[in-house]
Amino acid sequence: MDIAKGIGITLVSFGHLRNGEGQSEWLPELDTLIAIIYLFHMPLFFVLGGITFSMRGGFRQFLIRKIKTLIVPYYIFSLYYLAKPFAVFVTAAWQAQHSAAASALETRIINVLFMGTGLWFLMAFFIGELLMYAVITIANRTVYCQHFITVVGLFAIIIFSIYHGVLSLPELPFQLDRGVQVLGYMCLGYAFKRTLIALTHRQGVILFLLATPLFSILAITNSLCTPAIATFESILAAVIGSTAVIGLSVAIAQNRIIASIGKNSLVYYALNNFTLNVCQLGIFRVLNINATTWPWIGQFLMGIVVTILALALLTIENAIVQRWLWWTIGKPRPVATVPAMHAESK
Repeated sequence: MDIAKGIGITLVSFGHLRNGEGQSEWLPELDTLIAIIYLFHMPLFFVLGGITFSMRGGFRQFLIRKIKTLIVPYYIFSLYYLAKPFAVFVTAAWQAQHSAAASALETRIINVLFMGTGLWFLMAFFIGELLMYAVITIANRTVYCQHFITVVGLFAIIIFSIYHGVLSLPELPFQLDRGVQVLGYMCLGYAFKRTLIALTHRQGVILFLLATPLFSILAITNSLCTPAIATFESILAAVIGSTAVIGLSVAIAQNRIIASIGKNSLVYYALNNFTLNVCQLGIFRVLNINATTWPWIGQFLMGIVVTILALALLTIENAIVQRWLWWTIGKPRPVATVPAMHAESK
């Protein structure tokens, strides 16, 4: 599954070429392509989370593990989202015009600390994992375990889609609403994990070749449908797009670089938005490269360059986190290795 996660992180990085307002400011021609990627790249991680879901150690150990690997990283790395409004507030205070800045900072603090809108994926995934534990506990007591989990998954996805896509209701605190969405896709991954894990190389290739054109059709027609139909079509696109990536990962089988990115996906995700912003500012503002008027292919190639640069920087950042900031991602202190010559002398 590390290959699939690595592909997912690469897609997340490319998707973050958009700014916080959902606009492709530096590469506007890529807006449609990024919107297509957004149809499935996060559900992909939810499905993979279902495939790897484990209740080992009982609920207490499960809860402690999830707090360390999801909640602690959320609050630590989400501080980045407070940096800009805090800087604006400090600047405004010097100019004695701090009222609006203070209000903006207060709103952002509430959103990050209580609404879970910083690294929302981590908060939503935590809620989804807790709900998943409850569902699997109940399912294990039923005769038709797989069917029960599948039905619960589909029901959860539909409920979330109606809540947001059709009724457009406000987000709930601590990403409780998106936690239901996470639960839905996790259930599907869990219910079909044996089938997906057992895929052969040939089956992975076939799955990718079949799922990709189906997803493409759904992605193209999605913008042409009414909001209600588009909402449910997006569910199909998310499932089929995730299936295509899983098929591709099985077809690839082995790739050290992609697998390493997937294995350390938590760090690559947590620092992704910050790193992409640094790369874009460096290329488009510091180097003064104006690609906004370039043709689509030129902007696409530039997007790939920025994404590769960001992933390279993230690799360095990941090494730093793994070595010195291991506690921020719920990992134990790395064991110091004894140099070979020193060990031999002993």
